[in-house]
Amino acid sequence: MTPVTDLTDIRVMIPRMRRALDGPQATSSASVSSTLDDTQVTNVIADAIAEVIFFSSSAFGKTLDVVERDPVYMAPIVWKTSEPLTEPEITVITCQGALTLFYNSLSGLKTSETTKEADREWSWAISASALAERVKDLRAQRDKAIELLSAQNVIAEDWVNTLNVRDAYTDLLIEPYLSTGGYLPSGQEFDPPLGP
Repeated sequence: MTPVTDLTDIRVMIPRMRRALDGPQATSSASVSSTLDDTQVTNVIADAIAEVIFFSSSAFGKTLDVVERDPVYMAPIVWKTSEPLTEPEITVITCQGALTLFYNSLSGLKTSETTKEADREWSWAISASALAERVKDLRAQRDKAIELLSAQNVIAEDWVNTLNVRDAYTDLLIEPYLSTGGYLPSGQEFDPPLGP
């Protein structure tokens, strides 16, 4: 692979996604615990970004653009984002990528097995509840991160007093507390002026 020189290239996330998939000791493709090569991790990242864009509606605020396609299938093989990603956005993508990969790998996983050979027997088991808890934790992290992204992009509603815009005097008569700065001093009555 060519070196990454553009911060919008999704390959900048390979080390972060690799740590999410293989653990903190996995920092490069040469890592002993690596289960995927860089191209496969890039595919996981692209799928995760597309899923986050779908799940978060407009909260993500960036697009995933195809840079290059496979000449045989015309399937995307190189992607970039419309803008460089922030750390919170990378966290959402990482959670989604790990969640998708764990779900796919766990769907065909046995939780226990016993093997017999002549007079010997071997057994092994993994905790199904621990696996379910890990998936639940990843979902919660992803949902919280999407919620935080959504909260960052909220546009406050603006209120316009259309009566005041059209007829300030009538507005003063109907809602004098708004026209006097929001309150009237205690014990004092408001006496609006007569006439326009």
